[in-house]
Amino acid sequence: MEGAPEGVMESRQQYRAAIAGIRSLIDTRAYDEARARLDDMARTAVPAAHDEVTLLGLPRKVHSLFLKLAKAEGDAVARAGYQYTMVPPAERIAGCGRPGSEERRAIARANAAPVPRLIHQIWIGDGPVPPATQAWARHAARHGYAYRLWREADLRRLGLEDDPVFAGMLATRDFPGAVDVARYFILREEGGLYLDCDWYPARDDIAFHDVLPLVGLTVLDETIPRQTPSGSLLLANSFIAAPPRHPVFERLVAVLPEVWRAMPLAPAWWSTGPLVFTVCCRTGSVTLADAALVAGSLPRLMPFEAVERLRDEVRAADGGLLIAWKSW
Repeated sequence: MEGAPEGVMESRQQYRAAIAGIRSLIDTRAYDEARARLDDMARTAVPAAHDEVTLLGLPRKVHSLFLKLAKAEGDAVARAGYQYTMVPPAERIAGCGRPGSEERRAIARANAAPVPRLIHQIWIGDGPVPPATQAWARHAARHGYAYRLWREADLRRLGLEDDPVFAGMLATRDFPGAVDVARYFILREEGGLYLDCDWYPARDDIAFHDVLPLVGLTVLDETIPRQTPSGSLLLANSFIAAPPRHPVFERLVAVLPEVWRAMPLAPAWWSTGPLVFTVCCRTGSVTLADAALVAGSLPRLMPFEAVERLRDEVRAADGGLLIAWKSW
């Protein structure tokens, strides 16, 4: 932390070293010693200068290590509990989801509006553009959709360089967090369908309008439940369909700077991603895409031949439309 007092810096370095040491113990299956050190950290760690605090009152990285240990030991009950509670205390983000009656009416009206047949993807940073973008551009053209790949110059023209959260994420090279923010601005202005670049089209013979109503706000759910101020359902922001000017995105753009300032050490999935997205979405009704929309997934960096084989299997089984595949 630039400009922090020497004692804070030293303490933070000690905290990180302790975390790394426990992670190494778990990796080498020294579970008893790892648990003893974790219990000690849970009693004595002062997280304010080092980490955000979870619902259990634990520093987030300590909480994560309890989860890692539960997974390593095969303790399914502890694993589920630590996953469910690895979120900030409700009061940290509850203010994102308190609409008045007029906003509820506006959400209801927006949820009756059509979604433009326009597919958006975003790619920022120095890495090569993933092949999924070209595949979606072809898929869009085949089915009468427009397609747009947004790069940093495009986002600047949208005015995102003036947004403090987007600028802060770019400055620290937190590209996933920056892309979180960008998708909300894009959908607020233009509507359409947003797809992360690690989705690949599973089929060419059907399109989104064949499997989704394309009216109002439609999202996917995450597979792991979390305790949020709006219930246990966590919504993914990796696939979103919405009409333009939907109030959820007006709210997201408005609250993100406040959330980001309140939780400066939080991971992106708390401060810009699925968690804050869920709380804002649950201010009104949301359509959940059916579970079969995701046809399958592949491990990261699998060769393209594996994608083609899975696409063949999906077509033969009359499966869904999305394959999860991170090619970078």
